[in-house]
Amino acid sequence: MLERYPLFTFNEFVRVTGKTPEYSRTYLHRLKKEGLVFQVEKGKYTVFEDPMVFSSYITLPSYISFWTAIRFYNFTEQLPRDIMLASPKPKKNMVFNKKRIRFFKTKHMWGYKKQRYRDFDIFVAEKEKSIIDSLLLRNIPFSEVVKAVQTKDFDAGKLVEYAIKTKNKSLMKRLGYMMEISGIDGRGKLIEHFDRNYILLSWNGKASGKKNKKWRIILNGGV
Repeated sequence: MLERYPLFTFNEFVRVTGKTPEYSRTYLHRLKKEGLVFQVEKGKYTVFEDPMVFSSYITLPSYISFWTAIRFYNFTEQLPRDIMLASPKPKKNMVFNKKRIRFFKTKHMWGYKKQRYRDFDIFVAEKEKSIIDSLLLRNIPFSEVVKAVQTKDFDAGKLVEYAIKTKNKSLMKRLGYMMEISGIDGRGKLIEHFDRNYILLSWNGKASGKKNKKWRIILNGGV
């Protein structure tokens, strides 16, 4: 019965098993000891060893994004070691089954939807939003974002629309340049939202490089 739930609380356990709260505590302790149930955090449990199944249910709302979503969509061949999620409030990171689950606070809680994974609906950033989120928080290697853009496996119009929605000028400059070198149309709208300041292209690169006047970018590597 518990296999129907990606994550469940003690009260839900009582309801599903039909046992008294007193007996349920003993029963749940026994299941944990036998390795049939795992405690994710205080008051939250699962029967699954794969944190992708339940991680977007640990705190609501939240959704899988960044490097994890980029891998989910096969934008990269790399296998991220962590499960990375976006959340509107700070949330302490945790380790489950030797895999770290990391939460990143963001005010941009849009552009995600339910996706099927192992017979469950999980909350995942849309393809375009996984790129935007990674550019916003800069919490993955810049080269991985470049690879995601170069796949062209997304709606370019939506990608530009989402970039403009963030009102982040640095993000729009980086994205516009990456779209141009990848031969993707529709990037011209981004220029309308620029300022005159130059920014570094790669947040992992050196602090100097040749200037690109069109995109107000300092080409310091990463592409």
